[in-house]
Amino acid sequence: MTPSQVSFRLDLDEVQFLDDIHTVGHPARRAFYKGLQSTDYELRKQVFDLMLAGSPSAISDCQQRIERLLNEISI
Repeated sequence: MTPSQVSFRLDLDEVQFLDDIHTVGHPARRAFYKGLQSTDYELRKQVFDLMLAGSPSAISDCQQRIERLLNEISI
């Protein structure tokens, strides 16, 4: 969900919420990023499970992710 969607879902003032999540150290920012991390983890896990099951698109996605990670490694 986008920050605007989150603010709508939680019935928060959108402008204030956007300011809060753009403020380093703000509790709303930490909570938002924890939610992003949790969602990212679940999506990665699902893609990995699909890859293990033999899904061609999931295999391709995992290969691309691994290549991106390897390209970021500085030796």
